[in-house]
Amino acid sequence: MNTDREFTHMTGRSHAPMTLHPDRLFSSVGTCGTNAPAEVKKIQQLISGAGYRQSTGRTLKIDGQCGQGTIEAIRWYQRLLNMSPSGLITSVDTYFIQALSNALSPHWRPRNTRGALRVYEGQITFDAEGSDYITAVEPFRQHRYPNFSRILHWPGGRSGVTLGRGYDMRERSTGEIYATLRRAGIEEFKAVICSRAAYLRNHLAAQFVKVYGPLVGEITHEQQIRLFEIVYRIKSEEARSLYSRLAKNISGAPSWNRLDRKIRDVVVDIFYQGVYDAQGLIKAAIEGKDALASFILSIPQYRIYEDNRKRVRYLK
Repeated sequence: MNTDREFTHMTGRSHAPMTLHPDRLFSSVGTCGTNAPAEVKKIQQLISGAGYRQSTGRTLKIDGQCGQGTIEAIRWYQRLLNMSPSGLITSVDTYFIQALSNALSPHWRPRNTRGALRVYEGQITFDAEGSDYITAVEPFRQHRYPNFSRILHWPGGRSGVTLGRGYDMRERSTGEIYATLRRAGIEEFKAVICSRAAYLRNHLAAQFVKVYGPLVGEITHEQQIRLFEIVYRIKSEEARSLYSRLAKNISGAPSWNRLDRKIRDVVVDIFYQGVYDAQGLIKAAIEGKDALASFILSIPQYRIYEDNRKRVRYLK
């Protein structure tokens, strides 16, 4: 049998040393597992680094010994990820490993530093609903850039847990959140975790982001755009439907599609954020850009957001 040295001498080639992936299991850990100390320690480090103490108040000892504390920690994350809480992790449970490994990555720094920030329609809304590292000036880049939208965040006030450019989960069911995020191409384990934010708001939403945000980490630019397009399409249809219903009683009102594009964009943007005085809004939209701009400035519920939304400037 040839040794590696003989093989190198004969062929002129050598094998690169095999590197084991630091987050990959090669046996089983937990209830009735083989529980090799190195593998157990690996899982303990992943669980601890994923925020287990912050989430549960329990401290997991990293000692390579698979005691009841380690098994309960495994079960806790299995339940979170909608897995059977068997207390056992094997080499094929990549879903579990991926979720915990994601929490250890530098998710508050730009992982996806190149990507699209332009959308086919609704650019005014897309821009107002968040920012990205790409738009940050390099010297002022922070660990957690303000209003960075490709992570779970809580905008404050009565908002719920939000992902991407304005996907607020405050009034959405678990099933709707999961289905929408999967349609947007977001990984299953991220969709599962996010679905648990259904109906949360105020301090409960803020706490959810603090605890589970690191597990979800950062979505890609493409996923963010897909998610925005799904929601924007729904809001656009809601705006069109209400406009058509109210405009039929107003003499000379054009059809929705014949409205100035900027007027339509602003009306949908208002629907995206929240409508106040819908009848007055539609009437102003029919009268034209100047009338709509004046209407926005005359309503406190719209005017207070003008610095961020920039609707009036867009209508000029």
